[in-house]
Amino acid sequence: MKKFIIILLAALLAVTASARTKKEPVMKPVYMFGFAASLLDSTAYQTTVQRIDSAWLDPHGLLVDRSLYSLQLQYHVELEEGRHNSTCTVFFNTSQRKLQRAYNRVRKRYQKAEGIRLLPLSADRFRFKAEEYRPIIMEEDTTAAAPKPKGSVPPPPPKKKK
Repeated sequence: MKKFIIILLAALLAVTASARTKKEPVMKPVYMFGFAASLLDSTAYQTTVQRIDSAWLDPHGLLVDRSLYSLQLQYHVELEEGRHNSTCTVFFNTSQRKLQRAYNRVRKRYQKAEGIRLLPLSADRFRFKAEEYRPIIMEEDTTAAAPKPKGSVPPPPPKKKK
């Protein structure tokens, strides 16, 4: 019985120790396409499915800094295509086949919509660039003044020299 309890405690300790370790993002190839539309304009843009070789995925499989990829598309649509106020989103997956299905669903939905013109952005016109992963480092602010004890009187102002 003692062996069973010791083995159980060792297993419990191993599980809690592994759960506490911080898991870092990993670099993996992903497939990605972007979509840009504006509520003020009838034109929408959809990029082709592109492979990003060095994208960072967190332990849950989510793309790290995905907002930066959306900003790449937004800057292109604003600067190169001349369309402002676009809302841009990025779809990604590690499986090209699964992402291609999502690409076709989005394309079909907007091709059916009346009054919206869906324009493709080919890879030679727009290409996503891999973002560099930079871990967030939190530092304690040690410059803050120490709290004053209750009832303390502030020191008098320094005397001016004549």
